[in-house]
Amino acid sequence: MALFGNPRTAHSSMSTPEGECPQCWRHAYDRAIHRRLGPREDCPQCVDHMVNGCPGFNRR
Repeated sequence: MALFGNPRTAHSSMSTPEGECPQCWRHAYDRAIHRRLGPREDCPQCVDHMVNGCPGFNRR
């Protein structure tokens, strides 16, 4: 069991919790988004979020 519980039981991937970045939420909990990536291949959208922050939340 995860430390903070399973987010899929509380919210579907289409139902982003208030205060959360919709892209971060989808990329974290929808496995289909990263399925096309190869082993150890970075997701360009996730890398952009790690470097620049979330648009509308903490974008630099």
